[in-house]
Amino acid sequence: MEIEIRGIRVDPRLLEPRPVQRCGPAYCRGRCCAYGVWVRVEQRDEILRHAELIKKVLPPDRHDETRWFDGEPEWDDTPPAGYWVGTTVLENPAHPAGQSCIFLLDDGRCGLQVAAMEAGLHPWALKPFHCALYPLTLWEGQLILDDENELYAEASCQQPAEKARPLFVVFDQEVKWVLGEEGFQTLLELYRIRYGAEGSSEP
Repeated sequence: MEIEIRGIRVDPRLLEPRPVQRCGPAYCRGRCCAYGVWVRVEQRDEILRHAELIKKVLPPDRHDETRWFDGEPEWDDTPPAGYWVGTTVLENPAHPAGQSCIFLLDDGRCGLQVAAMEAGLHPWALKPFHCALYPLTLWEGQLILDDENELYAEASCQQPAEKARPLFVVFDQEVKWVLGEEGFQTLLELYRIRYGAEGSSEP
Protein backbone atom coordinates (compact mmCIF):
# COMPACT_ATOMS: atom_id res chain seq x y z
CA MET A 1 0.00 0.00 0.00
CA GLU A 2 1.47 3.33 -1.12
CA ILE A 3 0.68 6.23 1.22
CA GLU A 4 1.62 9.82 0.45
CA ILE A 5 0.51 12.85 2.47
CA ARG A 6 1.67 16.44 1.91
CA GLY A 7 4.31 15.14 -0.49
CA ILE A 8 5.72 12.76 2.14
CA ARG A 9 5.51 9.01 1.75
CA VAL A 10 4.48 7.11 4.88
CA ASP A 11 5.83 3.66 5.72
CA PRO A 12 2.79 1.31 5.86
CA ARG A 13 4.36 -0.36 8.91
CA LEU A 14 3.33 2.68 10.94
CA LEU A 15 -0.27 1.49 10.52
CA GLU A 16 0.40 -2.01 11.90
CA PRO A 17 -1.01 -2.55 15.44
CA ARG A 18 1.69 -3.29 18.00
CA PRO A 19 1.36 -3.96 21.76
CA VAL A 20 3.51 -0.97 22.74
CA GLN A 21 3.13 2.38 24.45
CA ARG A 22 5.26 5.48 24.63
CA CYS A 23 7.88 5.69 27.36
CA GLY A 24 9.64 8.81 28.59
CA PRO A 25 12.97 10.25 29.77
CA ALA A 26 12.27 9.35 33.40
CA TYR A 27 12.52 5.69 32.35
CA CYS A 28 15.43 5.71 29.89
CA ARG A 29 17.34 8.78 31.15
CA GLY A 30 17.58 10.13 27.62
CA ARG A 31 19.37 7.17 26.03
CA CYS A 32 18.76 8.56 22.56
CA CYS A 33 20.75 11.67 23.55
CA ALA A 34 24.01 9.76 24.05
CA TYR A 35 25.72 10.89 20.85
CA GLY A 36 24.30 14.34 20.23
CA VAL A 37 22.51 15.15 17.01
CA TRP A 38 23.07 16.82 13.65
CA VAL A 39 21.28 20.15 13.35
CA ARG A 40 20.68 22.29 10.28
CA VAL A 41 22.66 25.51 10.53
CA GLU A 42 19.41 27.48 10.37
CA GLN A 43 18.19 25.72 13.50
CA ARG A 44 21.58 26.17 15.15
CA ASP A 45 21.23 29.90 14.57
CA GLU A 46 17.72 29.85 16.03
CA ILE A 47 19.01 28.09 19.14
CA LEU A 48 21.80 30.64 19.53
CA ARG A 49 19.31 33.49 19.21
CA HIS A 50 17.62 32.07 22.32
CA ALA A 51 20.88 31.45 24.19
CA GLU A 52 19.97 33.47 27.28
CA LEU A 53 16.67 31.62 27.56
CA ILE A 54 18.39 28.25 27.28
CA LYS A 55 21.09 29.10 29.81
CA LYS A 56 18.39 29.46 32.47
CA VAL A 57 17.86 25.68 32.48
CA LEU A 58 21.44 24.51 31.84
CA PRO A 59 24.10 23.97 34.54
CA PRO A 60 26.50 26.95 34.85
CA ASP A 61 29.38 25.01 33.30
CA ARG A 62 27.40 24.82 30.02
CA HIS A 63 26.59 28.51 29.67
CA ASP A 64 29.26 29.21 27.04
CA GLU A 65 27.22 28.99 23.85
CA THR A 66 30.39 28.85 21.73
CA ARG A 67 30.79 25.28 23.05
CA TRP A 68 27.28 24.10 22.22
CA PHE A 69 28.12 22.94 18.68
CA ASP A 70 31.11 20.90 17.59
CA GLY A 71 33.14 21.43 14.44
CA GLU A 72 32.36 23.14 11.15
CA PRO A 73 29.07 22.70 9.27
CA GLU A 74 29.07 19.94 6.66
CA TRP A 75 26.95 19.64 3.53
CA ASP A 76 24.57 16.68 3.30
CA ASP A 77 22.60 15.88 0.13
CA THR A 78 20.11 13.70 2.00
CA PRO A 79 16.73 15.51 1.98
CA PRO A 80 16.31 18.03 3.40
CA ALA A 81 19.69 18.87 1.91
CA GLY A 82 21.74 21.59 3.52
CA TYR A 83 24.55 22.38 5.90
CA TRP A 84 24.46 20.53 9.22
CA VAL A 85 26.50 20.74 12.41
CA GLY A 86 26.65 18.41 15.41
CA THR A 87 25.81 19.29 18.99
CA THR A 88 28.66 18.89 21.47
CA VAL A 89 28.89 15.61 23.37
CA LEU A 90 30.20 15.66 26.95
CA GLU A 91 31.37 12.99 29.34
CA ASN A 92 28.46 12.07 31.59
CA PRO A 93 29.06 9.28 34.14
CA ALA A 94 25.37 9.36 35.10
CA HIS A 95 24.27 8.47 31.57
CA PRO A 96 24.09 4.77 30.56
CA ALA A 97 26.47 5.48 27.66
CA GLY A 98 28.90 7.50 29.79
CA GLN A 99 28.37 10.55 27.60
CA SER A 100 25.50 12.71 26.38
CA CYS A 101 24.46 15.76 24.39
CA ILE A 102 25.38 19.07 26.00
CA PHE A 103 21.69 19.98 26.17
CA LEU A 104 20.62 16.88 28.14
CA LEU A 105 19.60 17.68 31.71
CA ASP A 106 20.28 15.45 34.72
CA ASP A 107 16.67 14.25 34.83
CA GLY A 108 16.85 12.97 31.25
CA ARG A 109 14.90 15.82 29.68
CA CYS A 110 16.08 17.97 26.78
CA GLY A 111 17.18 21.41 27.96
CA LEU A 112 16.05 22.95 24.68
CA GLN A 113 12.56 21.58 25.14
CA VAL A 114 12.39 22.62 28.80
CA ALA A 115 13.56 26.14 27.94
CA ALA A 116 10.94 26.49 25.21
CA MET A 117 8.15 25.29 27.48
CA GLU A 118 9.16 27.62 30.30
CA ALA A 119 9.05 30.51 27.82
CA GLY A 120 5.55 29.56 26.68
CA LEU A 121 6.72 28.36 23.26
CA HIS A 122 5.84 25.12 21.53
CA PRO A 123 7.81 22.33 23.28
CA TRP A 124 9.71 21.62 20.05
CA ALA A 125 10.28 25.24 19.00
CA LEU A 126 14.01 24.94 19.73
CA LYS A 127 14.43 21.17 19.70
CA PRO A 128 16.39 19.72 16.76
CA PHE A 129 14.07 18.25 14.14
CA HIS A 130 15.44 14.72 14.32
CA CYS A 131 15.24 14.71 18.12
CA ALA A 132 11.62 15.85 18.11
CA LEU A 133 10.67 13.20 15.56
CA TYR A 134 12.54 10.23 17.08
CA PRO A 135 11.93 7.24 17.07
CA LEU A 136 10.41 8.18 13.73
CA THR A 137 12.50 9.83 11.06
CA LEU A 138 12.31 11.23 7.55
CA TRP A 139 14.50 9.30 5.17
CA GLU A 140 14.59 10.09 1.46
CA GLY A 141 11.16 11.67 1.64
CA GLN A 142 9.53 8.88 3.64
CA LEU A 143 8.29 8.93 7.23
CA ILE A 144 9.55 5.70 8.80
CA LEU A 145 10.37 4.04 12.10
CA ASP A 146 14.08 4.64 12.70
CA ASP A 147 14.70 0.99 13.59
CA GLU A 148 17.76 0.59 11.35
CA ASN A 149 19.60 3.10 13.51
CA GLU A 150 21.89 1.17 15.89
CA LEU A 151 20.66 3.45 18.67
CA TYR A 152 17.14 2.02 18.30
CA ALA A 153 18.03 -1.24 20.06
CA GLU A 154 18.72 0.68 23.27
CA ALA A 155 16.37 3.62 22.79
CA SER A 156 13.16 2.73 20.97
CA CYS A 157 10.97 5.04 23.10
CA GLN A 158 8.55 2.12 23.54
CA GLN A 159 7.39 -0.07 26.39
CA PRO A 160 5.11 -3.15 26.33
CA ALA A 161 1.38 -2.49 26.51
CA GLU A 162 -1.71 -4.67 26.83
CA LYS A 163 -3.54 -2.96 23.96
CA ALA A 164 -2.15 -3.04 20.44
CA ARG A 165 -2.18 0.28 18.62
CA PRO A 166 -0.53 1.49 15.40
CA LEU A 167 2.70 3.41 15.83
CA PHE A 168 1.28 6.52 14.17
CA VAL A 169 -1.14 6.72 17.12
CA VAL A 170 1.46 5.86 19.77
CA PHE A 171 3.60 8.70 18.39
CA ASP A 172 0.73 10.92 17.32
CA GLN A 173 2.39 14.23 18.21
CA GLU A 174 5.45 13.38 16.13
CA VAL A 175 3.29 12.39 13.17
CA LYS A 176 1.24 15.59 13.44
CA TRP A 177 4.48 17.59 13.60
CA VAL A 178 5.31 16.36 10.09
CA LEU A 179 1.95 15.64 8.46
CA GLY A 180 -0.36 18.02 10.33
CA GLU A 181 -3.70 17.21 11.96
CA GLU A 182 -5.33 16.51 8.59
CA GLY A 183 -2.56 14.11 7.67
CA PHE A 184 -2.99 12.30 10.97
CA GLN A 185 -6.74 11.99 10.36
CA THR A 186 -6.03 10.60 6.89
CA LEU A 187 -3.87 7.87 8.44
CA LEU A 188 -6.60 7.15 10.96
CA GLU A 189 -9.15 6.64 8.18
CA LEU A 190 -6.74 4.42 6.25
CA TYR A 191 -6.17 2.39 9.40
CA ARG A 192 -9.92 1.89 9.89
CA ILE A 193 -10.37 0.85 6.26
CA ARG A 194 -7.45 -1.55 6.36
CA TYR A 195 -8.40 -3.24 9.63
CA GLY A 196 -12.17 -3.13 9.21
CA ALA A 197 -14.28 -3.53 12.34
CA GLU A 198 -11.15 -3.87 14.46
CA GLY A 199 -10.23 -0.33 13.55
CA SER A 200 -13.74 1.11 13.50
CA SER A 201 -13.05 3.22 16.57
CA GLU A 202 -9.99 5.32 17.29
CA PRO A 203 -7.06 3.02 18.21
